[in-house]
Amino acid sequence: MGKGLIPADLETWKQRRRVIAPGFHALYLEAMAKVFTRCSERTILKFENLLKGTNACGEDEIELDLEAEFSSLALDIIGLGVFNYDFGSVTKESPVIKAVYGTLFEAEHRSTFYIPYWKVPLARWIVPRQRKFHKDLKVINDCLDGLIRNAKETRQEADVEKLQQRDYLNLQDASLLRFLVDMRGSDVDDRQLRDDLMTMLIAGHETTAAVLTWAVFFLAQSPSKMRKAQAEIDAVLGQKMLTYESLKKLE
Repeated sequence: MGKGLIPADLETWKQRRRVIAPGFHALYLEAMAKVFTRCSERTILKFENLLKGTNACGEDEIELDLEAEFSSLALDIIGLGVFNYDFGSVTKESPVIKAVYGTLFEAEHRSTFYIPYWKVPLARWIVPRQRKFHKDLKVINDCLDGLIRNAKETRQEADVEKLQQRDYLNLQDASLLRFLVDMRGSDVDDRQLRDDLMTMLIAGHETTAAVLTWAVFFLAQSPSKMRKAQAEIDAVLGQKMLTYESLKKLE
């Protein structure tokens, strides 16, 4: 992940956090609530279609790996919210998504293996799993480099205050990448920007998926808590679309 927000040294982390934090302003969060809703509806539709399929076969339940489903959902949300790129991973598998999971598996492998053999000269060329890992990294890097290049080609430089006042709900590209590229005075090399985005892509979706999975698991273990949560959603939202303001009322 290079010098992204998680693996960065303290000095780089301080500098990059100061630059990135203003991107998470109120209007951006409002726009993201819309993205969360759109992507969640896609997932729900997938579940409903799967259930219809089993009903047609005379069955009334389906078995799902919720962590995998939530990972796809979170990946789609991060793609749209951070890069303005639709992975569409809820409904299909792309080479980029395969590469993301390959990279995650390798990170897990390295964190639990006793001897860091991958540091041995030529290991990346000789060991099959290391060859695959570097191939996966190249797929992700090429994708991110392309998105950064496109954003820079359409750059509209402005001060932070002006950027935060844009009409994010109606912008064609309301992504964090667009904010960072357009921010005046934050000229950063493509490598650092890619490292920051890589951290959000790899680390951001898996953690969220794990929390969602356990949240649903514990709700399923406690029907009274589940009913309480459902009643609150019905009272606050009803049939209305979720907004950033209504989200705050879901205590």
